[in-house]
Amino acid sequence: MNARENFHAMMSGGRPGWMPLNVPVTPPVADEIEARTGVRNAELAFETDFGFEWVGYNEDPQRWRDALADVAGYVLPAKAEIGPFCIAHIEPPKGTVGKAYHFRTMLHPLEKITSVAQLEKLPWPDTSDPAHYAAVQARMQQVHTRGKVAFAGMECTTFEVSWYARGMDNLFQDLAEGNGVADWLLDWFTERSCHVGRAFARAGVDIIGLGDDVGMQTGMLLSVPMWRQHLKPRLAKVIAAIREASGGRKVWVHYHSDGDILPIVPELIEVGVDILNPVQPECMDAALLTRRHAKALGLSGMVGTQTTMPFGTPDDVRRRVREIAALHRDHGARVMIAPTHVLEPDVPFANLLALVEEAKALRFD
Repeated sequence: MNARENFHAMMSGGRPGWMPLNVPVTPPVADEIEARTGVRNAELAFETDFGFEWVGYNEDPQRWRDALADVAGYVLPAKAEIGPFCIAHIEPPKGTVGKAYHFRTMLHPLEKITSVAQLEKLPWPDTSDPAHYAAVQARMQQVHTRGKVAFAGMECTTFEVSWYARGMDNLFQDLAEGNGVADWLLDWFTERSCHVGRAFARAGVDIIGLGDDVGMQTGMLLSVPMWRQHLKPRLAKVIAAIREASGGRKVWVHYHSDGDILPIVPELIEVGVDILNPVQPECMDAALLTRRHAKALGLSGMVGTQTTMPFGTPDDVRRRVREIAALHRDHGARVMIAPTHVLEPDVPFANLLALVEEAKALRFD
């Protein structure tokens, strides 16, 4: 079997040969991978199982700068970077973040917005334009040609991207006041995600990655009734768009949320989530999820990036990989192994190698 066939065997209840493996990394870790292997891409350097794709929008950032100043009186700092969805970052002063040169401070350019009328005057891109997605199918085919699982990333589906632009406190206040601003943003990003999801489904991807961080390590970030009112119907709408566009072909929906989101797991399954990620071991029990939902839900991640990967030994990493494999071997869980987030430069390279080597050494056939 190749990686794609193995993944579908795992997810369809067949007989996979191994746990599908993903190793997401930050740019400083990619630097080290390249220095040691001559290949920068972790998928290619370690022959992991997934090939990833995202959609970018080529928008002029000056349009946003001008519109924000004119509509909202918000002057973006000259050194700030701003994207097509009004999400902005600024690089910290040199020498303040050590090896983590990729870190950015997030700004919230819509924090001064007071009305829906102002939002409507801003230069939002037309995400229904097919031109944005013209090259997606060819890039997905390249992943399939390598025998890999084509994974289309759409994380920050609705909630996160809305508060990135508006500010979390402001977005929650909007919802409490019912002033329409938060609803407009959530609806706009929901429609954006429907357009992107349809394009990916039609392009032949295997997995579409949705997600919004709605959990903390002590529980939900927002109440379950609030999630149920504002976020669940919008997530359901995006998944329905993906299913409609897939034409009956199975596209696996992978949902990411950090933190402890156990209270909403049954409802995520209800709206069509197939795979839960990252199942943080610091606050989510993969064995419990297996006992409750093994027939309905695959699990992805489960190797802690707050604990095992940066602070454990290589033997600790290998032990955790074996524990995850046992969930499949002994209890029938459908598992994809990965760190619970991108690997930061505090992760010893020996631990990264231990993760890859142990995952590849464990075979089910």
